[in-house]
Amino acid sequence: MGAVVVVVGMGAAACGSSGGSKATSPARATAPSGTSSAGSPAAAGLSLARLGSLTDYSFTSTAGNDGYTFTVNGEVHGPTDWETRSTSPAVASYDVGGRGYAVALGQVTSLSFKTPDGLTHLNGETTYAQALIGYTHVAGIRITTAGPCRVAGVEGTTYQVKSPSADAPLLVETATACVADGSGALLSYSSGVPGGSAASAAHLTGATVSFTVDAVGGIGAIAAPSAPPTSTAARVPSDAGAGPGLPAGFPAQVPAPPGKVLSAVALGPTKWYVELTEPDAGAQAAYVQALQGKGFVVVTKSNTPAGDITTLSDGSLQVLAEQMSLPGQGVVLAVTVSTAG
Repeated sequence: MGAVVVVVGMGAAACGSSGGSKATSPARATAPSGTSSAGSPAAAGLSLARLGSLTDYSFTSTAGNDGYTFTVNGEVHGPTDWETRSTSPAVASYDVGGRGYAVALGQVTSLSFKTPDGLTHLNGETTYAQALIGYTHVAGIRITTAGPCRVAGVEGTTYQVKSPSADAPLLVETATACVADGSGALLSYSSGVPGGSAASAAHLTGATVSFTVDAVGGIGAIAAPSAPPTSTAARVPSDAGAGPGLPAGFPAQVPAPPGKVLSAVALGPTKWYVELTEPDAGAQAAYVQALQGKGFVVVTKSNTPAGDITTLSDGSLQVLAEQMSLPGQGVVLAVTVSTAG
């Protein structure tokens, strides 16, 4: 959820939101057409309880910025019966009857949820429902309905959100959602930050998030993992080398990452990938400091259900450092170096 909050929370902070987690009163399933400001007719057609009501569904969510995209695929049987899979870093998370599990690097470990139902790890429908409802509490936000939509075979109504034109020099936010006509459940959501001085200062210009229901129905009860599903294996090229060294051609101005190298490969003449294990949970923070000591500047920084992501640049090279924590077993640090631009 952390990567989502970086983008979605920006407008509320800049415009003085009174909080986006409070549900509005239940309303009819389809909202009237036309433009409205937050809290008037189109917004009144939205209810957090209804937007987050979907069960037995699969979904895909993404968060992207500065050329990097983090993707989560999930299957939800119920509020405490779901699993998600992500890559880069590769991890699977499970909620089985309220008990959490994580699968990474061939290991199954216990997962502690920040909320009783694991919503911050699930990063599913309710997360994006809260983002959409949050806009209804921001003064000046315009919410419009813009005709029908259809997602995963379910008919819905399109909602469009736009920040006030007066705020354009500071921050521009846009969002589009498809809400089911019958149930009021959120079927898809996408938002972005196309411009504004505040967005530029926070390195959020061009940041996007999205959520799409891929299918409704057919999701069985989720079983506790006993071995890692093949889809959660670390996805590095088949010719990736393994050993103590860095990949051939690794730039000399980039300090060596800490830890034991699991795989190292030159992805091309201008891109290198290294994956390491490290017992110290502060490995990424220490590596970021080492990079800053070499003249690199932090461009973006975010937290996700899978771990922490930091992008740095010195103008000629870009370094993407991703850390995934394994409870009681240290961390996995993945470092991708490429030429900037």
